[in-house]
Amino acid sequence: MPKVGLVMVVLALGACTGRSALEVKRQRWDVERRGLEEQLDQLEERLLTDQARVHFWQQMRERHESIAAVSCVNLGRHAENIALLDEKQRDKRDALARKNRVAARFVPGAKTAQ
Repeated sequence: MPKVGLVMVVLALGACTGRSALEVKRQRWDVERRGLEEQLDQLEERLLTDQARVHFWQQMRERHESIAAVSCVNLGRHAENIALLDEKQRDKRDALARKNRVAARFVPGAKTAQ
């Protein structure tokens, strides 16, 4: 009977030790779980930050393309207007030169008549 009592005590201690070992494992797992959750939170924060940056640069690219397109259209119109103005100025200069040539032909005749 003493052996049975001793076995019971050993089993009881083993059961207590097993439960405390299980409790220690659970606490260790809780610590690991909290660490993993913290790492996941940091990763999520980094991903959201990077996503915001990507979105920002996509918007900047779209704005740049839009502005570049408007600038090209305006520059084209400006170049066309400069060419048109240059043509008008050339026509005025040529008309004035023709007028001066015609007037020059008549002026010497008037001087000879005096």
